[in-house]
Amino acid sequence: MDDLKWSVTAPEAAAWQAMPFAPGLYKVFLTGTLPKDVHWPAELVPLKRGDLIYVGKASNLRGRARHHAVQTSKSTFRRSLAALLGLQAQWHGRSAHPRLTDPDEEILSAWMVANLGMSFCVLPKPELMAELEESMREELLPPLNRDGRTPEQLHVSSMAAIAHRNALRDKG
Repeated sequence: MDDLKWSVTAPEAAAWQAMPFAPGLYKVFLTGTLPKDVHWPAELVPLKRGDLIYVGKASNLRGRARHHAVQTSKSTFRRSLAALLGLQAQWHGRSAHPRLTDPDEEILSAWMVANLGMSFCVLPKPELMAELEESMREELLPPLNRDGRTPEQLHVSSMAAIAHRNALRDKG
């Protein structure tokens, strides 16, 4: 992991634009602040500016970046953020996952642009991608990866599950 060449952490929109059409890993950092009413219990490790909050892999970094910029139904990371920020999910179309209303999608996207930074690395050996991502997640324990290894990850998983249930319940 030490020999990976990571890009400089940049605001989310700039990082997405810089990502190549290549396999790699990416890290998401909280570069701004969380809203005061975020669903984050006081007994959990606080999320603060500069914290690594998510690690992901992509067979095509540029393609994966687009998923984080669009509908919540296409991104586990966006669904986790939406649940923590208390945005209302609703069921749309044929997706197996709920997405936000259009106004809430815009609110989430604007919050992400204002408060998140990203760094990425292209993998010279894509066949090692899954192993490297798992190793990073295990070592760094990013709170928005829903691995269930920490109380913070369990909380994020629980909040996302509640949002999903509510979206199914409200499907009319």
